[in-house]
Amino acid sequence: MAGKLQSMARGARMVLSAVCVVLAAAAAAGALLAISACSAKVTGKTASQRKESVCDIADKQPSGAVDALVVTAGQDQEAEVRQAAVVGLGRFDCPEARQAVERALDDPSPKVRTAAAGTLGLFGDQAAADKLGALAASKAPIDERKASVLGLARCESERSILWLLDTAEKTADPELQLAAIHELYKKLGMRYRGGGPDNQRRWLHYVELTKDFPQVKQAYMQAGRTLERHPENLRVHYETVWTPGPTSAPGGNQP
Repeated sequence: MAGKLQSMARGARMVLSAVCVVLAAAAAAGALLAISACSAKVTGKTASQRKESVCDIADKQPSGAVDALVVTAGQDQEAEVRQAAVVGLGRFDCPEARQAVERALDDPSPKVRTAAAGTLGLFGDQAAADKLGALAASKAPIDERKASVLGLARCESERSILWLLDTAEKTADPELQLAAIHELYKKLGMRYRGGGPDNQRRWLHYVELTKDFPQVKQAYMQAGRTLERHPENLRVHYETVWTPGPTSAPGGNQP
């Protein structure tokens, strides 16, 4: 009798174990379905609806958000939706997001390329700084080059300082040059108050002053480049020094 009871108990345990396995498998399957159901997806029939969906995904960052934005940035038919996706990817610190933003620099739409240039600097790596620096020095449209300067200002890599100084000193476009000076001063913890000087020689004076900053010297040293000095660009070298004459000296005849 005892043996029979033991056998029945073993059988009950086996049945219970089997039920537990089935329940566990069902729970796992349910979890997978739930994850799949919650995975991000850009939706909407119109461009404005899809753009709103992109912004919602970028804000809430649900599961699969990066994948959804990467696909949208590269494949949506409307430039404004791709632009929104590129900007949204700047919120995600991962290789997939960064690569998608860099690819967007070659997008057919100028507005998407401009958004990509401004966003790439958020990733802060040296390669991003070099990419943006090359864009600033290129013959791309001025809006894209100005966006690259903004990207450099956002970039944490010290090489961004090097590229901003190069752009401020060497570009032939006054609009880009002034933008680079503004952002360079911000990077150095200052505010450029020169406004719009009446000639580019004044701008070069402000650029030359930044070369004594430790951050600038460090950026050039790390890049293995020589920091070229141009003392002739300083005001004291090219502005006429005023000296009092007989009529302006104390006791002289005043105009």
